[in-house]
Amino acid sequence: MKVKDQFLSLGSFKVNNGAQTRFWEDVWLGNQPLQLKFLSLFNVVRRKQDTIVAVVLNSTPPNVSFRRVLRGPNLNNWNRIVSSIADVQLSEDPDFFHWSLHSSGQFSVQSMYAAFVNNGVSVSQDI
Repeated sequence: MKVKDQFLSLGSFKVNNGAQTRFWEDVWLGNQPLQLKFLSLFNVVRRKQDTIVAVVLNSTPPNVSFRRVLRGPNLNNWNRIVSSIADVQLSEDPDFFHWSLHSSGQFSVQSMYAAFVNNGVSVSQDI
């Protein structure tokens, strides 16, 4: 799972239908995942891997369940998230992953390999 997380950290999602983008774990609103930006909320949410369509489209207010009642800073942070996603309009088009390491936004093995090598990750040539 670490490779997937590393891969996803090198890009962000342009949300269209919301079916491929995870609400908490993917970068889609700002420059970091909501799980990192609002860690205390992520720690008490029940369904951590819900997609945006499951959270936003299915109900108003957003369909998110927490393991405890939100109070104080957690309630304030949740209200910030709700106001940030209030204007999210979903469409029929699939979500698009924008690869940050290439000017076209398209993934390339060469750019990922270069990122790993430049960051000191050992890359084996064995198959």
